[in-house]
Amino acid sequence: MKVKIIKLGEAATEIDVPSGSTVSDAIRASNYETTGYTRTLNGQVVFDNTPVKENDIVTLAPKVEGGS
Repeated sequence: MKVKIIKLGEAATEIDVPSGSTVSDAIRASNYETTGYTRTLNGQVVFDNTPVKENDIVTLAPKVEGGS
């Protein structure tokens, strides 16, 4: 099934993943780094083990930390 991966600051990538794949599986299939990013699935913050469906959009945004 087709899933789109968007890493902020880079072009979107459409990948094929098997049925039953998770957000983590989709990110690995896109060859993007898996650490240091907040993941959203169709605009909702999700965990790596969240299942993906046909035509879903996974977005990777750099984590913002720190401050006082």
